[in-house]
Amino acid sequence: MSGPRLKILMSTGPLKHDDNPYLQQLVTGLSEQLDVEPLSGRATLLSRPDVFHVQWPHQLYRASGRPKTMVKRVLSAILLARLRARGVPVVLTVHNITSHEEERGIERRLLRRLERMVTLRIYINESVENDPSRGVVILHGDYRSWLREHGVEVSPSEPERDVILFGWLRPYKAIESLVAAACDAEATLTVTGQAIDASYERSLCAMIADSPLATLDPRHRADDELTAEILRHRLVCLPYPQMYNSGALLYALSIGRPVLAPRSPSNEAIAREVGDQWVMLYDGPLTAATLSDALSRTPPAGSPDLSRRDWPTGIALHIACYRALAGAADGRPLPPTLGRALLQGDPAFVVHSAFNAPVQTW
Repeated sequence: MSGPRLKILMSTGPLKHDDNPYLQQLVTGLSEQLDVEPLSGRATLLSRPDVFHVQWPHQLYRASGRPKTMVKRVLSAILLARLRARGVPVVLTVHNITSHEEERGIERRLLRRLERMVTLRIYINESVENDPSRGVVILHGDYRSWLREHGVEVSPSEPERDVILFGWLRPYKAIESLVAAACDAEATLTVTGQAIDASYERSLCAMIADSPLATLDPRHRADDELTAEILRHRLVCLPYPQMYNSGALLYALSIGRPVLAPRSPSNEAIAREVGDQWVMLYDGPLTAATLSDALSRTPPAGSPDLSRRDWPTGIALHIACYRALAGAADGRPLPPTLGRALLQGDPAFVVHSAFNAPVQTW
């Protein structure tokens, strides 16, 4: 996987200390072998990347406040036009099969323009929802090396409370259903994380105020504090009605806490990977009976096997994607199935996931 040092334009801005650990590990690992340029106004107008990699499409058309949003949309339209004119391959990491918030008007038009330009999708979970003609699987890496490198101690002790939900607090996660189920099950519950906006935080505060066994801590926590808080609980519950990927699920598994989550194709694949004692699935709405059953199970011993999700492998596969696409680029827009055609059957990809084989076997 050697060759000239490529330039990758990443749709995220400059990294900050509290950015998503997935993104930080990806960019840090890639930067050891490639030039990774964060998206900015200057990069939009002047950058000449070999590949443009989009993590979350909304980064191209949403910002804080209307003026910034309008500027971002104009710049993104210019960027997509420049990339298309130069035939720059576009990679899209699929964090969600469908957007959590509906795009309308200009957002929808920009999203459709972007999707027409995507040459390769990187799916971070195995799922029948993935389109095998459009991309490859590179599994979402775990958080164990991240926690070690940041000096976070993972020392499980006897849990003091029952259930925790952590991460960004957003309406689509159906937190209300968990609060109701925990109340009916007479289980202690902690909800912690930063709310998407002040209005939603107020609604959560009002709801949890009526639940004597529930606690809300609506703030971002450093990894050491968050890890210690999760380990005080017996179970992590993530009741999102539509669930393709969850960094919170993998964070919980990385520190040895079992997870209760709704059944979905990707969650079924993770349960097969680590065992159903680590990822417990339920059908239909979350109920008190479902929660009580999960809490009644004997906690699994040891830690789940996440060896397929090591970061060196993930980084190497990302670089292989970039090199294949950059090598095929000829100054014209590339067909949307070319990326998959270039990579399917590559032994490194097939060993990583059977989804990447020419014939589906999983």
